[in-house]
Amino acid sequence: MAVNVERVEQFAQLINESMSKLVVVDFYSQTCAPCRIVDGILDELTGTYSTVSFYKVDVQRFGEVAAQCQISATPTLQFFRKARKVNEVRGANKKAITDAIDAALDDAASTPKSAYGVVGHADITSTVIASQSECLNQNDDYPMENVFKSDDAVLESDVDEQMVLHVMFNQPVKLHSVMLRAPVERAPRNIKLFANRTDVGFEDAEAGGETQAVEMTKEIYESGGVVNLRYVRFQNVHSLSIFIEDNLGDEDVTAITQLAFIGTAVNTANMSDIRQGEDHSH
Repeated sequence: MAVNVERVEQFAQLINESMSKLVVVDFYSQTCAPCRIVDGILDELTGTYSTVSFYKVDVQRFGEVAAQCQISATPTLQFFRKARKVNEVRGANKKAITDAIDAALDDAASTPKSAYGVVGHADITSTVIASQSECLNQNDDYPMENVFKSDDAVLESDVDEQMVLHVMFNQPVKLHSVMLRAPVERAPRNIKLFANRTDVGFEDAEAGGETQAVEMTKEIYESGGVVNLRYVRFQNVHSLSIFIEDNLGDEDVTAITQLAFIGTAVNTANMSDIRQGEDHSH
């Protein structure tokens, strides 16, 4: 069971505890229905992850702590190692929470990280907010959500071969690479990426101004579908718009089986700045 924080000093202590282990903090409110779902998830996870500490912070009682941790909605779970936030999950999503825990524990291992063959970076696709992401010109029978599944489901275009994908992240990320898997003949060929542009439509994309343009080839797909980005241009990405202009086989329909993002989450909160303030216990 997660431990309720009763004093600001206790929050400072749990941040110190993160110097030697992973600490998960659930920011909740008493009136939040999804927060009660998270309670059940954490009750289960405390038995699964014996080396991880779980805490709960009432944002109404500890408004200053919530503000310094940049909490804007509940439930929000933040993950701390070595007094720094290493990840964040919003909402009562058990898979996203467990994926974040596993990623943080993997990061602590001594062996270098590798995501789809990219050493030193992680698969950060779990930071995508699927419910706030969308695809323009998708076939509704084969929607965008399929690219984030582990099965053979596909995303397909509708009236022609072009698509614009708007991807939202739940925190700022540094993007090192993207990974695409697709049926070769219908696989995307010419792609334009727009960082932090949620207003991109087809005319905007064709007009240019992209952060980076990529030409995919059959060889790239056969070797895993990973394309490295100009890392310096993707350092603080909240959203990514992806314009797909055509496909390898000049087919009428473009298809994608899987889309993944490789990089790191931006550490937006330095927990050494949390001050020990007034006792809020009652």
